[in-house]
Amino acid sequence: MQNTASKKTKTTLGRPVDTGKSEAILKAAREEFFNQGFVQSSIESIAARAGVSKVTVYNRFGTKEALFVAAVETECDSMRQNLQFADISSLDLREALIGFGIKMTAFLERDEIIRFERYLAVESENNPKIGRLFLDAGPRRMHRTLSDLLTKAADSGKLDIDDTMMAAEQLAGMIKGLSDLERRMGQASDGQNATRKRVTSAVDVFLNSYARQ
Repeated sequence: MQNTASKKTKTTLGRPVDTGKSEAILKAAREEFFNQGFVQSSIESIAARAGVSKVTVYNRFGTKEALFVAAVETECDSMRQNLQFADISSLDLREALIGFGIKMTAFLERDEIIRFERYLAVESENNPKIGRLFLDAGPRRMHRTLSDLLTKAADSGKLDIDDTMMAAEQLAGMIKGLSDLERRMGQASDGQNATRKRVTSAVDVFLNSYARQ
């Protein structure tokens, strides 16, 4: 018969991590960082939003910078998933890229993202590390994922591209267009129809340019 002490130890050692707390912390961190900026956000406030202690936040993420990176990565993951496909051969590449472009535009037009970018622009002047952390966790990570998809498309014979990193940058730039600058200047979006038209046009120009002859 197994003794009680041994059974208790195995139960304790085998206890799974409470992922619910980590998810609550990340949700609170995204709300805090995107609405307050990095500098004005605090571990204390994030812990209070998540309903956990400061110690729990530090134990799970280590530092404020690490939590910031995790929050940005989590926010961008849903868009990255739209660019990851196991079977590229049967993929409708045009529709996949249009869907990604529309989702990316919707993300950039969110009020909290607009506020966050304004905070970040000021904060990065005083602490360039914050800007680098954001770029590495968000835009540069997204850029690599888009480049990887274009590489697979080229390898499968769908496209003829030598430099997929450059091509990914060109496509993202066309998708954002002038409306990205207008958004930064506080101008309202032209609406879903205008967004779809711009994104569709960008994808078509891109695919026509890189179509395998």
